[in-house]
Amino acid sequence: MLTLVLLIFVAGSSYAQSRNVSGVIKSSTGETMPGVNVLVKGTTIGTASDIDGNFSLTVPSDESILVFSFIGYTSKEVLVGNASELDVTLEEDLSSLSEVVVVGYGTQERAKVTGAISSVGSEEIRALPVASLASAIQGRAAGVNVTNTGSPGTNPIVRIRGIGTVGDNDPLYVIDGMPAGGLNEINPADIESIEVLKDASTAAIYGSRGANGVILVTTKKGKKGKPLVTMDAYYGSQQAWKTLDILNRDQYIAFGRELLANAGDDAPARFDNLGEFANNDIDYQDEMFRTAPIQDYNLGISGGTDNVLYNFSLGYFAQEGIMRGTDFERVSMRANTEYKVNNRVKIGQTLTIAYSNRNIEPFSGGRSQLEHIVKAVPYIPVRDASRPGGFRASDRVDGTDPENPVLNAELRDNNSQEYKILGSAYVSVNILKGLDYKFLVGLDVGIGDNFQYAPSFDAGDFSVSPFATISKTKTNFVSPLFSNQLTYEKDFGKHHIDLLGVIERQTSTFTSLNGQGQNSLTNDVRELQGVENQTTTSTRTEYGLISYVGRVNYDYAQKYLVSASIRRDGGSRFGPENKWGTFPSVSLGWRISEEGFMKNLAAVSDLKLRASYGETGNDRIGDYVYQATINSNLFYNFDENLLTGSTISALANADLKWETTIMKNLGLDLGLFNDQFNLSIEWFENTTEDMILGVPIPPSLGYDGAPVANVGTVRNTGFEVTAGYQLRSGDFQMSIDGNMGFINNELISLGTGNTIFGPGFQGDAALTLTEEGQPIAYFLGWIADGIFQSNEEAQSAPRQNLPDDLIDYDPTIHTAGGDIRFRDINNDGVINDLDRVNLGHYLPDFTYGLNVNASYKGFDLTMFWQGVSGNEIYNGLRYHTEGMTRLFGASDVVLDRWTPSNTNTDVPRAVSGDPNRNARASTRFLEDGSYLRLKNISLGYSIPNAVLQTWSKGTISKLRVYVSAQNLLTFTQYTGYDPEIGVRTGINSTLGTGIDFGQFPAARTIMGGIQLAF
Repeated sequence: MLTLVLLIFVAGSSYAQSRNVSGVIKSSTGETMPGVNVLVKGTTIGTASDIDGNFSLTVPSDESILVFSFIGYTSKEVLVGNASELDVTLEEDLSSLSEVVVVGYGTQERAKVTGAISSVGSEEIRALPVASLASAIQGRAAGVNVTNTGSPGTNPIVRIRGIGTVGDNDPLYVIDGMPAGGLNEINPADIESIEVLKDASTAAIYGSRGANGVILVTTKKGKKGKPLVTMDAYYGSQQAWKTLDILNRDQYIAFGRELLANAGDDAPARFDNLGEFANNDIDYQDEMFRTAPIQDYNLGISGGTDNVLYNFSLGYFAQEGIMRGTDFERVSMRANTEYKVNNRVKIGQTLTIAYSNRNIEPFSGGRSQLEHIVKAVPYIPVRDASRPGGFRASDRVDGTDPENPVLNAELRDNNSQEYKILGSAYVSVNILKGLDYKFLVGLDVGIGDNFQYAPSFDAGDFSVSPFATISKTKTNFVSPLFSNQLTYEKDFGKHHIDLLGVIERQTSTFTSLNGQGQNSLTNDVRELQGVENQTTTSTRTEYGLISYVGRVNYDYAQKYLVSASIRRDGGSRFGPENKWGTFPSVSLGWRISEEGFMKNLAAVSDLKLRASYGETGNDRIGDYVYQATINSNLFYNFDENLLTGSTISALANADLKWETTIMKNLGLDLGLFNDQFNLSIEWFENTTEDMILGVPIPPSLGYDGAPVANVGTVRNTGFEVTAGYQLRSGDFQMSIDGNMGFINNELISLGTGNTIFGPGFQGDAALTLTEEGQPIAYFLGWIADGIFQSNEEAQSAPRQNLPDDLIDYDPTIHTAGGDIRFRDINNDGVINDLDRVNLGHYLPDFTYGLNVNASYKGFDLTMFWQGVSGNEIYNGLRYHTEGMTRLFGASDVVLDRWTPSNTNTDVPRAVSGDPNRNARASTRFLEDGSYLRLKNISLGYSIPNAVLQTWSKGTISKLRVYVSAQNLLTFTQYTGYDPEIGVRTGINSTLGTGIDFGQFPAARTIMGGIQLAF
């Protein structure tokens, strides 16, 4: 409080010496200019000119410098001096009608861009505290669907303009010109901008790796000026924003008795005598969820001279998970420099060195921790010091066998440590005027250590391990890049042309070594030395890509725009006849706003039509897929001796080639009132041909695996809308930016005519299905159509898993009153697999985001909303909380179960064994996954520059403090823990996304931060 009073006193003293300056702002043509931004340099003091171009502003001193800026005009700085009135003229700057954006192998003025690019700047990135750069673009780029997985350190699922294959749909990440992975090790604080390349005009230049879109990441570089030291830190607290209502002890026992009695079974012996557990009533959610800290600290120094630019940074990020046993920690260092050797030669480098340490959510018994939580028995204590290991779980007298999730979190280790080196060095030579050569060498190195350990313990009859288990895996990834780039730029009157030629080579080698063993003697030794049943396995894969790239950009008077590129890739993943692929693109643009007939429409500052067409590829099919594989782990009896043998397990396909995506895009860009309002509309169609699939073969051929071939076609169509508005009124400034992306996905052809099954679910062969005429991986199941109110009604309906002889019908074994009626789709009188239908899809009909920034004097407010609509989630967790298939913990929904005295309900009867299969995959557990989320809101205050100058004696140039909240509000009808559902461990991310097996939920975070500059 004393500090605040002193600051106010100093501020008052400073402003007592201030005075007013006013004036008129005009354009070079003599017209007055409303809405010009006027700012005292180095402060937050500012205003904007009124409708007549007038401005009035109180400045701290005669040494104050006023900065006048307006979109489309060159900024101007004016020293106040002794003047009380200033008349200012701004010159139009056509080159700044839009900012420079990063494109493949270079940059381009946005006014000349003819492709579909979404950009996210550093200020937007830092507004949302995230561990991964992929999370930073969620909701900020139209047509980009990002699904966060919640658990600290996991990479979100990113899909750009739908899904084009049943295989890998991840985009290509290019960091400072280096195609690379290991995104967890990239510190978001080091990022200057992110560009998402969405169409062929922009992505085809990456050829065989561009079909799923490209995300370009540019890290911060130094700028000419005195050294600038920055410090940025925040600390926050995370909590689960939602929990479920679970049965308490007494409810669980009553429910269990009825569940078993309806099946003709006796209640567990423990129910009649809880003994030492009589006073226990435990909600395992309270035991597992916790208040978890999150913190981030960054220190940077940057600056430069005419000959040297530099940027160095150190970062530390730590996040504990809101569930026990999970956390993520990262330490990172970045160094970017550039040296001007002489007027023709520059050399530079970028370097990231990072270390991360992640404790991964245990995944034991094929179940997630959330599944263990909801199934837990409420009277079983969490801990028991008398048991080896110190934990407790159920016994046979409890009639059930759920695992103790706290035991898993504290006894089972699954730790992953990653070491990352990502860097490049380059030399740029100006050969002739406009002609430049750049040679770049890049290196991506990843070293990983995974350690899994579980000690011996005895928590109950179903939770016993007589020995400790140890597993260690070491991985190494090395990928060098050699790139030769030649550019030429020339103006011929109103004609402008720039050319690009690239020859590059990138290879990668991945190796892994895994060792496993058991130790029955002690829990204290966590090494593989001297263990029992020790096994060792190793792998090695190599990949190589040689590329030739050409591109030409042409414009006439910045009015008529043409861009064309071609890339030829030679890759190691394809057969001898198809190792090379060619990927062309062409795009056109017409800046209508530059035409003479538009000059009288002063309100239109920019109007551009764009169109593009091209081809991109997808080579992410795995290494050596086109070759026949040999399995040597076979044994056969020969002359009464067991001998080893080898056989070909899968057929080769030497004709295997790239998956090719044909991209079409139409776009319109509109700017009004000097770009105070802007609008961009895109329509696109992406058709993936030669999708790589396994081709079924008859078992009589004797092969274990199906050969792969190019047999599928997929089409994604949609449109995107991006709009923004800026308002300046005196000291108040505000900007609003929003985007929406609509998508439709359809599998056109599978070639072989066979369907593709997704992950199985509770006895059904597949919960998702991929077939012609439908979207990839739609949910497959039955339609629940009410509840039978009597045994007689059940017997008169189409047979639902009933015996052929209804004389032997037993309502305790087969369908009876209280069971779910499933719709007979084909009206054949039997409910079977033929009655399963398309229940929906996990891809949203559209995604959207809204970003609002406002400032008034020293205060600033940022609010970011993000949402999806029209997607379905299969809530598999409800199978466990409401399925009532056997005795487990359940949610309080089952208290409204059907009984002869409670028939007005949609919850079926409780019967162990579920003879009618009420819990089968059906609309019962299918839910609307739409949500609207206040992703981030922050309120900050920047200490006025005059106060800082006096208080810090000129040592501090910026001091901002803020409070922020993440996931503060979520509006959804989804009943699970969280509507952001990715994919469970071990399941294909294309065929199994959107199934909630109990995935880690997102956290609600409240934090405070400080930003300093010296």
